[in-house]
Amino acid sequence: MRTRTWFGALLVTISVCLLLGSPTAMADKTSGAYKLGGVWIARVVNPIIPVPSQWSYVVVADPSGTRASGYGSVDMGFNTTAILGNPYFEPTDSASPILVEIVRTGPDTATYNSVYYGLKKLDPPSPINAAIVYIGVVKGELKFIAPDKAEGTHSFELYYPEQDVNGDGLPDEGQTTPFTFTLETVDTRLPAP
Repeated sequence: MRTRTWFGALLVTISVCLLLGSPTAMADKTSGAYKLGGVWIARVVNPIIPVPSQWSYVVVADPSGTRASGYGSVDMGFNTTAILGNPYFEPTDSASPILVEIVRTGPDTATYNSVYYGLKKLDPPSPINAAIVYIGVVKGELKFIAPDKAEGTHSFELYYPEQDVNGDGLPDEGQTTPFTFTLETVDTRLPAP
C-alpha cells in the first residue's frame, strides 16, 4: 500500500513539473498575456488614405511567447504624390513581402520592426523583372484589446535604394528618410476553423 501511495505521489509530482516546465506554460509568464502568433489582417483606419487599405501577415512566436517573427503582404501601394503632393519616388507596380520582428512589451502590448520594398516592373532585355524603388521601414506598437483584436500605430519611413550603400537591404545607419507618415490599424486574427 505504501508503494502505491509513494508511486502516486511521484506521478503527481512529475505531472506538475512537466506542466510548469512545458513550452505552453512558459509562453505566458505574465498572467493573462495575449499571444503574438497567428494569421492577422491589419485594416487601415485613419483618414490619410481615403480608400480601403490593408496588409496581412503571419506571425510565429518563439517558445518564450514574448518574441515573434512574421511574413506578410502589402495589399496596397503608396502614391507619395497623392499623400503629400510631392513625387518623392517613382511610381511602384507592387510591393515585396513584409518581414517583421515583434517583441511583447507587456501583457497587452507589443512593439515591432519591419521592412518591405516598393517595386517597379522592368521590361526585357533587363535580366531581372523588377527594381527596388524604395525601402520601406515600418516601426510601431500593437495594443491588444481582445484575444483576436489589436490596435496598431505604424510609423512608415521610405528610403531611396541608394541609401543602402552596404547592400544589406536596410538603409545605412545615420540615413535620413525623405518621406515619413503614420497609419493606424485595427488588426484582426483570422479565426481557427
